[in-house]
Amino acid sequence: MVHPTLLVAFPGLAETLVRAAKPLWAERLGPRALALEVVGPKEVERGLVALLSQGRQLELKRKGLEPDPALTLVVLAEAEREGLLDFLDALRGESQRGPWAGMELRLHLVLFLFGPEGLEVLKALPPDPGFQPPTRVWPVSRWGRNGLYLPREEHLSVWVQHFVEALVASRAPLQPEKGLDWVGLGIARLELERPSPGALVPLLWEAVKGVRIGPTPALPPPPSRRFAPGPPPAPPERKSCTEHPGWDAHLSHWEAYLKEEGLRAAQAGEEALFALDAPTPYALGRQALLVGLPALPEALARLEAAAKAAEEERGGLLELLDRAAGVAEKRARLRRLRSRRGRSDREELEEEARALERELEPVDQAIGEGDAAFFLRGDPEAREAEARLAELAHRFQENKRRWKSELEDRPPPPAPSWERWLRGILVRLRLARPQAEPAAEETRKTLCDRAWKLLYEAWAEEEKRTQRYLHYEAILHRFTLLTEYLKALSRERERALRAKALAEAFAPAPQAPEENPLVVRIPKPILPGHPRLQEAARLLVKEGALEALWDGDLQGLEGRLWEMAEQLAAELGDVQLSRPQEELWSTLVAAAAPRVLARHWPEHRQYAYVLGKTPGTRWGEAYDQEDWLPGESVLLRLVFPLAPDHLLEDTVRPAPEAPKEPPKGLEPPPAPKEEAVRRENPLLDELLA
Repeated sequence: MVHPTLLVAFPGLAETLVRAAKPLWAERLGPRALALEVVGPKEVERGLVALLSQGRQLELKRKGLEPDPALTLVVLAEAEREGLLDFLDALRGESQRGPWAGMELRLHLVLFLFGPEGLEVLKALPPDPGFQPPTRVWPVSRWGRNGLYLPREEHLSVWVQHFVEALVASRAPLQPEKGLDWVGLGIARLELERPSPGALVPLLWEAVKGVRIGPTPALPPPPSRRFAPGPPPAPPERKSCTEHPGWDAHLSHWEAYLKEEGLRAAQAGEEALFALDAPTPYALGRQALLVGLPALPEALARLEAAAKAAEEERGGLLELLDRAAGVAEKRARLRRLRSRRGRSDREELEEEARALERELEPVDQAIGEGDAAFFLRGDPEAREAEARLAELAHRFQENKRRWKSELEDRPPPPAPSWERWLRGILVRLRLARPQAEPAAEETRKTLCDRAWKLLYEAWAEEEKRTQRYLHYEAILHRFTLLTEYLKALSRERERALRAKALAEAFAPAPQAPEENPLVVRIPKPILPGHPRLQEAARLLVKEGALEALWDGDLQGLEGRLWEMAEQLAAELGDVQLSRPQEELWSTLVAAAAPRVLARHWPEHRQYAYVLGKTPGTRWGEAYDQEDWLPGESVLLRLVFPLAPDHLLEDTVRPAPEAPKEPPKGLEPPPAPKEEAVRRENPLLDELLA
């Protein structure tokens, strides 16, 4: 059976305690939560309509629950709350009128006592056997009947939570039968400690740090441009010697070839360099984090090894360029001077170093601009080709001058006008050669052979020079590429080190749930090697949770750990509580002492009710028991009958609230200089008097 209950929470402490318990009721009561309606003191009529709506009551029946025909009405308030007595009078009047007049109503007044003022209000509601409707007053104090004191008012949320749960969903004998009576009630819970997400997050992080789901990613080699020089231009074909061949007309093909290949090489080089433009073109640290934190140091080692190899190759290329420019020894000297700048003759070393830097400046500028022609001037093969070309050009010009003076400037022998006219036409049509004397023809052949021989030799030298130019152009490009590659590796390493430092510094502190003296927990630690914990850590790595370190998003990483910890807590928390041990049960009995500060009277009776498992042994009072939620036992201890003159709330001074823990990193405020809570004993005072 389920008991339809209307809970009226007054503003103040009652409303605060109900707000803390309300989400727990929805979770713990399950379908029985339909039998509970929570309202404020001005919404009683609306709450009754909602609770007793036909659809809601039939829904309970459809779910296999039989609603109690009696209505339970619970009022939670501080005893000294202004307007409380007027509200109770109005409530009694309303219960005798309207559609609820014929219903059986059971009224519970849960009144929090925190001093003499509240007790004075309670005296207006003395026990009355003829009171209607049947009403039970539950005075609730921070003092227990055994003299123990709750440090904070908020700790009473456990009392409110289980009191309402017991009214709605249990068979506990809490309902008044007739009249108005007073009962003291203590409630405490014994539970097998459920893993809290706050406690699991550090364990989960430690497990994540050891997970590895694959090999360390490999670092690609430096990019290389996709360029190979095209075939060189074909040598010129020899033609008939009607005229002297031209030097530039043939050798200019090499200039056009070099220009075209240079453009192609530059474009291919830009494409290769473009691959290194990104801040972290390889994101090796990120790839390592996707494999697991153990792979990150190995990725850093690979970055360092790649940087060392690239630096060695770059140094070798620089040495080649320096040698071609004739400054190899000077750069070596400058390097040695820089390593000795701490000596006493520092000024002289600085002066020499500055002079060497000035000499090396043109070389460094040519390297920076990719000026291959600069290095051809110091290349032996290129210089030899240049000298050979100059000599061949000079000899070619001498040959051309002889051609002009001996064949073109000498007048032809006289001939008849008609013959000269006809031969001129045939020569212009290239159907005949210019008429020459036998000696001139011999000269023409000699000079023509020599010109073409010089051209072919010059062609070979041009090819050599062009190949050397392309050689230095390739070296300069490779040097530039390695320079950018080293910069990219440095950025990669810096970011990977930052991620590693974040991982090392990230240490989420365990957050244990706030302790409540009305809850006794049986410790059940989760070991770091728990299979489900390891499985969850592996899943986090597989899903890429560690990528947040690469992005510097520690908040995102912690959020993901919390999500997984909450899932784990839900999975690992569903456990059955075995029969409690006697020492734990004795602790629970003390915690569940009735929450009233009352004298011990002979007519007082004690009774207990257990929701859940019991130890199987008596502990000094009669009790009954019923099954409850797995993993916990709730003990309700009652003392009755009570009367206003049994209570001692007017004999104590209100105790100060226990200070809350200060935020992390702040010093706790100094404790106020107040007197300790004193509990007066009037009986002892009378004896002493």
